[in-house]
Amino acid sequence: MKRVLFVANHKGFSKFNAPYMEWFKKQGWIVDNASPGIEVGIVDNQFDIEIQRAPFSLKNIKAYIKLKKIIKCNNYDIIHVHTPMGAFLGRLASIKARKNGAKVVYTAHGFHFFDGAPLKNWVIYYSIEKILARFTDTLVTINMEDYYRAQESKLSSGDIFLINGVGVDLFKFHPLSQQERKSKRQQLGLDSSDFIGLYTAQFIHRKNHRYILEQLLQIIEKTPNFKMLFAGSGETLDECKNYVNNLGLNNIVHFLGGRSDINELCGISDIYISSSIQEGLAIGDIEAMACGCPLLLSNIRGHIEVCVDGRNGFLFNLSEKDNLSTLIFKLANDENLYKIISKNNLLDVKKFDVKTEVEVMAKIYLQLISE
Repeated sequence: MKRVLFVANHKGFSKFNAPYMEWFKKQGWIVDNASPGIEVGIVDNQFDIEIQRAPFSLKNIKAYIKLKKIIKCNNYDIIHVHTPMGAFLGRLASIKARKNGAKVVYTAHGFHFFDGAPLKNWVIYYSIEKILARFTDTLVTINMEDYYRAQESKLSSGDIFLINGVGVDLFKFHPLSQQERKSKRQQLGLDSSDFIGLYTAQFIHRKNHRYILEQLLQIIEKTPNFKMLFAGSGETLDECKNYVNNLGLNNIVHFLGGRSDINELCGISDIYISSSIQEGLAIGDIEAMACGCPLLLSNIRGHIEVCVDGRNGFLFNLSEKDNLSTLIFKLANDENLYKIISKNNLLDVKKFDVKTEVEVMAKIYLQLISE
């Protein structure tokens, strides 16, 4: 039987890979996964490896040794690596396996070197990608900037593809009925008349939650019935909670923590906001689109692939501090505009359907196998 190994440094990443793992299972493959923590899913073997996000963590040495042993013992036909450090260690650990015929696929979920990125990102991450390009049989990118840069810099020894991200399950993410919206809002202590913004993201610095919080006073001055929901956890969560508490706006902002009901949160929200500094192709944007939420997104790579300014939402520049409150007021008070943008989202999201993305990746896998 043929075998495939998925590698990532992000605990929980297998939920994004699940549809692709299922495709391999249907083809009769043995499917393994290596990542921090024990995952729940359809894999045959789950390997708990403490791959750290920090490039220079000493724990990554142990992770590399363990990963290399796993790859050596299991004779994989395809090794599909994801996330920066998962991809770094996975490709290093696969060097000998490639000599024995294994193929390495790398999905780049947003290079850390991008237009406007700090110099250190270019020095570290661009250098790594240039070195490891010779050990990459197929590179898959998810936004135009990365795709063109990968081609220009020859960041793969084989083909380079552009796809629309990992895809969203449109059966799960869809608009809720009025009764469902009312009921879910009541569960969260929200009123039917509230104009709700949602941001689903880890609380890390590059997600830039503080930008939204710093606009709150302006937002509620223009839109008094505004409420903001944050779903996620992470290192900057306590800092953000303290900031809101000091403003005395605990009744406006709801920190919901990690959630398994993101589809319902998207369904009860009126708009989706992301103030992220860096994205590959944000899955949260697309999940909100599928529920008809107009998008208010920072004007960066990874957002501009999702949001067409004025059609399914609006893009704002992070350097401008009053844009967000003006856009929220506009959507909250122009019912006709809101309906048009919401409808456009339901149309535009179809290209991000996970079924389509599985078909695209299946062709890439089959081409790789045939080679």
